[in-house]
Amino acid sequence: MSTFVPITVVSQNVVQDLKKAALEQRVPVDALDFDLFSYETYFKETTDEEWQRLRESDLLSQTTEIEVRSPHFLLRQEYQIHIRLQKPHPYLNLNFTIATDKTKSKVIVIIDPTSKIPLKKGIQEWIKEAIIRKMLRHGLLIGLYDQGLDREINRLIIKIQKEGPLAFLYRLTIGEFFLPILPINDKVILHYKEANKTNSLIEGVSPGDLILEYILPKYGRDGRACTGEHIAVPDPSTKYANYIVIDPETVRSEQDEESIRFFASVSGFVERKQGIIFISQELQIESASFKKTGSIETGLDKDVSLKINKKISSEDAVGMGVNIDVLKLDVSGTIGSNSKIQACEVNIGAQTHKRSQINVSEIANIHLHRGNLKAKEANITILEAGKVEADIIRIQKMMGGEIIAREIHIDTLYSNARVIALESITIQNIEGDGNNLIIDPHAIESYHDKITELEITIRDKTSRLQIESKEFIARKLTLKEKSARIKEIQERVLVKQKKGELPLKADLVRLQQYKAESESLHEFAEKLKEVETDIQLIGEKLEQLYEADLHAIITHYGVYNGHSRILFIDPKTHQEHSISPEGKVTKVRLKKENDEKKFQLES
Repeated sequence: MSTFVPITVVSQNVVQDLKKAALEQRVPVDALDFDLFSYETYFKETTDEEWQRLRESDLLSQTTEIEVRSPHFLLRQEYQIHIRLQKPHPYLNLNFTIATDKTKSKVIVIIDPTSKIPLKKGIQEWIKEAIIRKMLRHGLLIGLYDQGLDREINRLIIKIQKEGPLAFLYRLTIGEFFLPILPINDKVILHYKEANKTNSLIEGVSPGDLILEYILPKYGRDGRACTGEHIAVPDPSTKYANYIVIDPETVRSEQDEESIRFFASVSGFVERKQGIIFISQELQIESASFKKTGSIETGLDKDVSLKINKKISSEDAVGMGVNIDVLKLDVSGTIGSNSKIQACEVNIGAQTHKRSQINVSEIANIHLHRGNLKAKEANITILEAGKVEADIIRIQKMMGGEIIAREIHIDTLYSNARVIALESITIQNIEGDGNNLIIDPHAIESYHDKITELEITIRDKTSRLQIESKEFIARKLTLKEKSARIKEIQERVLVKQKKGELPLKADLVRLQQYKAESESLHEFAEKLKEVETDIQLIGEKLEQLYEADLHAIITHYGVYNGHSRILFIDPKTHQEHSISPEGKVTKVRLKKENDEKKFQLES
């Protein structure tokens, strides 16, 4: 290898000048290194003839951010470097790489844990020199965005002082120049779909719900890389400016600098027809199935009516396993197995499968019912082995099955039915055998909950009364024991007062304490009386509920054949009173005679 003669040059491109020196003196470029003596920064507009020298490290002290971000702004540096042969540092062995983001507007140093960083005087400057040399080899500008470099190096040294040599890769931030600000392309956010967690066919919305949002396009800003190069940012794309046209009767909008937001004015579901977005409240489909529609769940709080008009009678209008949750449902066809329906009002023109579940908060009208129904009011043409729970039930023909309600009306009862009521069962005609007509108040959920609540309340209050009564007796005895001593104190105080002397302070304090204890005990006694009164009132309410079977009545306008069993269950004792009447017995009820309940039959 030829002997290399160190040279000092003014460079605008350190890498090129290193290559040039290596070529001229016939040495490998990898064998060369350099020292930075000084540097200058120059800038100008493309229309300017001369370059201006930057007198400070802050570029904005002589120009503006708008100019720096402009594509017409030029920036360069000149470095006075001393090129020499590569030689290892006597103490520092810093293994690191320079990394930038995609636009080269951010720069960091990644230090390998194999580096040897001695805690010697001058170490901070040695690390800084090594980093700056590598920055220049990468074509990066210096002194413009790396003002925090000294702080970051100091943080590294403190970490080594506290924790010892590096165990993992260490990221040291050099800085960032003028980051490009990307444009915001316009887009439409369908909030009503994002809020849909059930994958329902339609998405129910309430008044005030944010349903759509149009993100307005926004221009970005060009940047300037740490190499000094301009970073161009494209204009935003505008695709959806004319996409959203709303029905002002059902949708309202609000706009700010960021977006236009669209809110529902009424409840229902979002629909788009002929390019107009509006809130619809009635959906008409031919059928609901997993394959075609999936479930349809908007909730009872959304004013959505669903009409299903199945034209082919051999297929289910609501398919197997489909869930429907709407305010009102009208179905002309059948309800399939394992389907679940929840609505405020339901009309089913055909039949329900025995493994269907229907919950209705108000009225259910069903032609042929075989499944499970809960409603406030149920009107059924034919009940065939199905189950119904409601407040009021009206059935034209009942063939088997079980119904539970406060009030029940049946036109024709056939065989093997279980009819359970709280207040009344009214049947026009019985044409079969094996029916059970039952008055069982506890079978009614609301009654059972009410009576259970009162029983628990009485039990809790009675238990608390017993504990507090014991405490009252103990406090009363204690006060009685003190009364003799207090009488002595009262007499002593009275004598001193007659003599014109002041009573002892301790005596007055004891009298005051006794008075306070007496008043407190009196208040305690009043409280116990209030609890006793509460228990008595609740007990009276409970006794009234316990007599529910005495107020119930079963009415049959036909003739009993002796094969229908009537059963009244005592709400308090759960004792059963049963009878199987024959002949013309219009009304059956219980009456109480001498604490014994007996049937009262009326023809």
